[in-house]
Amino acid sequence: MGLTLGDLREEQRQIAEIIGVEAYLKLTRVFGGTTIYIAKAEEIIKRADRDRQIREEFDGSNYAQLAVKYGLTEVWIRNIVYDKAEEIRRKPIDGQMSMEDFLT
Repeated sequence: MGLTLGDLREEQRQIAEIIGVEAYLKLTRVFGGTTIYIAKAEEIIKRADRDRQIREEFDGSNYAQLAVKYGLTEVWIRNIVYDKAEEIRRKPIDGQMSMEDFLT
């Protein structure tokens, strides 16, 4: 016989009612015995919107300006824009021939 909602304490039961008993057990197997922080939904949405705006404004070299504008460190800005920075870095310079163009 498996675990039921009735086997859980109130705070555990509240979580299990939202995500299901099996998902709750999986959560306890991964994080059991540790303290985890669950951010407020509004905080997560606000941060995602901010990060999206930062990526849109990033031009490949304006790390410092974005850090000042958003009150973050340059290291944090670099983490946020990492994928876009790599994309910009790999993009050929206007007028530059690719190896494929050169060999054909």
